Amino acid sequence: MIEVGEFIRAIRKRRNLTTTQLADQLDLSNGYISLIERNIVSPSLATLKRIAQALNIPLESFFLDPDTEIIYSYLKRDEQPHLPVEDRNWRLLINNSKTNLMGAFIVDSTAADKHVYSHQGVELIYVLEGETSISISKEDYHLRAGDSLYYDASIMHWDNKEPEVPLKLIVVAIPPEDFHF
Repeated sequence: MIEVGEFIRAIRKRRNLTTTQLADQLDLSNGYISLIERNIVSPSLATLKRIAQALNIPLESFFLDPDTEIIYSYLKRDEQPHLPVEDRNWRLLINNSKTNLMGAFIVDSTAADKHVYSHQGVELIYVLEGETSISISKEDYHLRAGDSLYYDASIMHWDNKEPEVPLKLIVVAIPPEDFHF
């Protein structure tokens, strides 16, 4: 298990800081930083908080067990599952797992989805190619390549026109299990 001091040293070096520079930022002595990094002394919680702020890391990172399984998803393009649904092809960008905190997809579409949706969570749509028009409750949003739309997915939402050219979107949904399949 990595010690706090070793962790601080690793992050400090990744930030290209010397012990003197870190000590100056914290108004501590260079020697004290050196003792912390060599695990000779244990800093107080208040000092750890200041170190975390100076290194721009969350305070809780000092207390995580590095032996704990990391939740991640790495899919090469040819490994990304495709889900054809009507006139849309959904490509999963994150493994479909119960541990996922979000769902992320690339959607290729040649027609508007005729369904009206309302579900728990939030969604983000980013248009890679083409144009679309999305209605959320009483508001209509015309989106072109480069536009994004973030909204509360519990509000009724739907496509309100057929795309004139093929459409390619990135769609992110939180939580993932309450999505359109």
